[in-house]
Amino acid sequence: MITGALKNKVDAIWQDFYNENMAQVSDIVNQLTTLMFIKMLDDKQNATEAQAALLGIEPPQEDLVFKKGSYKNYEIIDGERRLKFEIPYEELRWKNFKNLNAIALAKRIKDYVIPFIRDPENKTVGRFAAYAKKYTFGFDDKERLLTSVVDKLSAPDFDFTNTDIMGDVYEYMCGSGISGQYRTPRHIIDMAVEMMKPRLGERIIDPAMGTAGFLIEAAKYVKTHYKNELMNVQNARTFSESMFVGCDNDPNMARIGYMNCILHGIKDPDITMDSLLESENVAKYAGKFDLVLANPPFSGSLVESATNGKILSITKTKKTELLFVALMDMLLKPGGRCMTIVPDGVLFGGDNAHKQLRVELIDKQKLIGVVSMPNGIFMSSSKKGSASKGAGVKTSFLIFEKTNKGGTDFVWFYNMTNDGYTLDVKRAPIEGSNIPDVIVRFQDLETEKSRGRDEVSFMVPVQEIRDNGYDLTMTKYAITKREAKTYRPTSDILADLEQANEEATAMLAELKKMLGGDK
Repeated sequence: MITGALKNKVDAIWQDFYNENMAQVSDIVNQLTTLMFIKMLDDKQNATEAQAALLGIEPPQEDLVFKKGSYKNYEIIDGERRLKFEIPYEELRWKNFKNLNAIALAKRIKDYVIPFIRDPENKTVGRFAAYAKKYTFGFDDKERLLTSVVDKLSAPDFDFTNTDIMGDVYEYMCGSGISGQYRTPRHIIDMAVEMMKPRLGERIIDPAMGTAGFLIEAAKYVKTHYKNELMNVQNARTFSESMFVGCDNDPNMARIGYMNCILHGIKDPDITMDSLLESENVAKYAGKFDLVLANPPFSGSLVESATNGKILSITKTKKTELLFVALMDMLLKPGGRCMTIVPDGVLFGGDNAHKQLRVELIDKQKLIGVVSMPNGIFMSSSKKGSASKGAGVKTSFLIFEKTNKGGTDFVWFYNMTNDGYTLDVKRAPIEGSNIPDVIVRFQDLETEKSRGRDEVSFMVPVQEIRDNGYDLTMTKYAITKREAKTYRPTSDILADLEQANEEATAMLAELKKMLGGDK
């Protein structure tokens, strides 16, 4: 989390956009993250060149984004490939255009740098071009704004070779409700990752990734817990190129998620913009993953004709909150595990689709646990102070393992009432978070079997859940603990009443005497 001077600088950039009447959060994030990517390319090359200079060598041209000579950009006209423009690579570098006057700066970025990073033939920018097809330059007639933002991003604080700091900066900017969406709070993602304990070499997917928060935190966990193993070249390559997969069918979100991964050391994340719910898009991903971490859309719908048939065989519905859980089931290989956030309706919904999904998880796979979270956990506010869309929705985590042969014996329930923040728009930090306790108890489920139903967590035999129509609502199985109350003896109460009556009679007599009532 960023604080202090760096946070103030990010807020100042944000304010620049507001001052120029660019207040739509999605517009700000799209323009700002693209500029950040452009700067990142130059920062990384500066670091590479500095390291080579220390060794007294020339860095290999194939390792550089900005090579010697000129970059050539081509376009297709009447089926023929023609040169559109040619420009020295050096003129595409941030350090060489950041001090241009406003008009020249806007022209350099719009006419040359943007086509450079959007060029599908330019492999030096990774897969960024694939996610930038719909990007449009947003600074026409706003050259003063562009100059101000470029100047602030050029400060030494914004060093994109420090992926930890810049990743936090990036996520801070993305935390303002992009495109009407709401982010999963970082501490909630951290809890899920700590519980699932991703391992080096596992394939991990988020089929509704947004800003890729789950993938990023999983990557951080692996880097922390497998630090020595990652010094091995092959292990490092596996981490960077084949462990992490994300999906978001919004091109803007795909680009933002991709860049977030890059900033956090995942050099070549596999990110698709095809909805895995639709058609046969899931075919090449089905049964390939060790871990699914996700917070999918809660209230969407998808027509049956567009939905993958195998997903519908698990739950026949239009509701995306059900379809995504069924999709996650399909994505896992046997032994794979999933932890996903769902709206509480998934736990108790009474129609055929809801029950069909719960039967799948309980009888055909292994349902491990349900962590109930408090209302308002998504009540994060934007930089303008308004609550995020989706705020206040009651949610739970579902945890299950893919077996294809059942195996559910007990289901663990935990009632989390405090996530460490107030449950209002301010979401101010408070004491007493349940999260450390959730993590500790989950690591020892055998001990949980001995807990009473009046505790914050307990285990329920699977047959009891079947007998209750596969209802996964925790309150269905909890016992409310009532404190025994001790009442005073009746004789004492009557004695007090008699004494009060005598006192009242005496006071009434005295009042009559004072008023001459005895005459």
